[in-house]
This record gives sequence, C-alpha cells and structure tokens, in this order.
Amino acid sequence: MTGPLLGIPYSIWGVVCLAFSALWAVFWPADRAASTSGLRRLVLRWGHALCWLLLAAAAFALATGPGGLSAAGVLGLAALASYLAFVYALVTTRN
Repeated sequence: MTGPLLGIPYSIWGVVCLAFSALWAVFWPADRAASTSGLRRLVLRWGHALCWLLLAAAAFALATGPGGLSAAGVLGLAALASYLAFVYALVTTRN
C-alpha cells in the first residue's frame, strides 16, 4: 500500500493534512469552549487539529515505503480517537 491514493503521492496528502491542521489550530469552536474548562476545553481546542496532524504523520509514514505501514495504522487509529473525542466534546458541550 505504498502507491499513490487517487493518483496523488502520500507525501502530498501529508502536506494537505498539515495545512488542515494549521487551519484548525487557528479556527476552532471558541464559542463552545468559552464555558468549559479542563480536559473538555483542551479537546475542543486541539482535538481536531491533532487529528489532522496525526493523519499527516500517517501519510508521511506511508510515503516512506512498506516499512511505514504499521506505523501509519497506529497513527490512523490515534487520529480516529482524537476526532471522536473532539466530536463528543463538541456535541455534549452547551453554549
């Protein structure tokens, strides 16, 4: 699974994911997080950006060749966990 995804190399996908991570680091649901504190605020602030950062790392791991496949799998699962935590915090936080 080291070939390109949709004809685009994994390294390019990694750069795109990094761009989304930077975007989410700047634009985040601050209105939802205003009334929260602690872990929930941390997840709302950085959860989605972390998800994209982990996806970027997974794409770069895949770009290294077959040896990066297992690392990419672990990073992908970590990205999924980060995203699910973000969505849970977003949905359960009241304005």
